Amino acid sequence: MLAAIAVVAITTVGGLFFFARQQPLPSSTSTATPKLMGEAVPMGQATHVTSPTALEVAPGMPPSGGPHFAQPLSAGVASAPVSDWNAIHSLEHGLVWITYRADLIAAADLATLTAVARAHPRDVILSPRPENSTAATVVSWGRRLVLPTPVVRDTVEAFVTTNLDQSPEPGVR
Repeated sequence: MLAAIAVVAITTVGGLFFFARQQPLPSSTSTATPKLMGEAVPMGQATHVTSPTALEVAPGMPPSGGPHFAQPLSAGVASAPVSDWNAIHSLEHGLVWITYRADLIAAADLATLTAVARAHPRDVILSPRPENSTAATVVSWGRRLVLPTPVVRDTVEAFVTTNLDQSPEPGVR
């Protein structure tokens, strides 16, 4: 019994000595955010409003933040246009919104966007947006990327994975 106690004591003291002599792990004090994709878009405060007339949406581009309705949209693929003001609330929760103009987008590009949206069923909204001035644009909170044609899936995937949940209320679904 005394031998067992001695072994435990020696092991403990030796372990403490060993760990005390080790170099400390570098501590991360960085609060830098990851480098996000897309252009930074100025926006108003993220407040709930009841009237779409209280919102400012840049002509030809989907909004990427600012005042919004209280009810967010669910992720998924929509065949009809969705409310900008509900979509903004979803962006505040960290979702990514892929928009396209049906009369400008090629069938293959729409298939690519649909595949990306379906690969991220909890995180991406895909919808037509007739007000767009371009074939396809992807937005996250405070960021916008006009997609070149033909649409490159890797670019859209990178935007989704990089910008996902980089928002005031990340992960709320």
